Amino acid sequence: MRTITLCLLLLVSGSCLLGSSASDADSFDFEEVEAYGFIKSMEKALKKALTTVRGVNCTIKEVIEVMLATTNYVDAIDACGTAIPKDIAKIVKNCKSIIALCEDIIHLNSTICADEEDGKMTTSKCFLGLFEAIMKLTYKINTTLKLIAKLPADTESCFLDATKEVEQSYNDFLPNIDKCIEQM
Repeated sequence: MRTITLCLLLLVSGSCLLGSSASDADSFDFEEVEAYGFIKSMEKALKKALTTVRGVNCTIKEVIEVMLATTNYVDAIDACGTAIPKDIAKIVKNCKSIIALCEDIIHLNSTICADEEDGKMTTSKCFLGLFEAIMKLTYKINTTLKLIAKLPADTESCFLDATKEVEQSYNDFLPNIDKCIEQM
């Protein structure tokens, strides 16, 4: 599953490299992503996901699942009732960013696709904005999975149990989108 996640992350990153020249403080190091030669083979599937109504629907459904799992995780960590270890605090910080990204994607008409003049962007600009948001979400999920993998074995069970649930949701994100697209 992690291979699929990496492939889709690279695809999203590569496509954004091709389609967007804007950069900001949250931009990614695209040169590292470019080093992988199989971006083109995955590009078609992700473009299909975001250029068809059903594909966008598949993506939004999975974003909602990630947001619910992440929100539940943050609540579960808080409910543990003990001091949060530094390792878990880093994961929670990433999770709060994931929730914000998910909210932007879910409300794309008023956030990603909003334009100051008339409230709407052109289809291509909206597509690129959504594509970039999915890329950022995928990147943040991948970063969070790496932090989860580094948790010490002696981490309190309350924290580990909550983490296992959100980890499963993150591992399922891109494969579930891919599966939905295959059924199109």
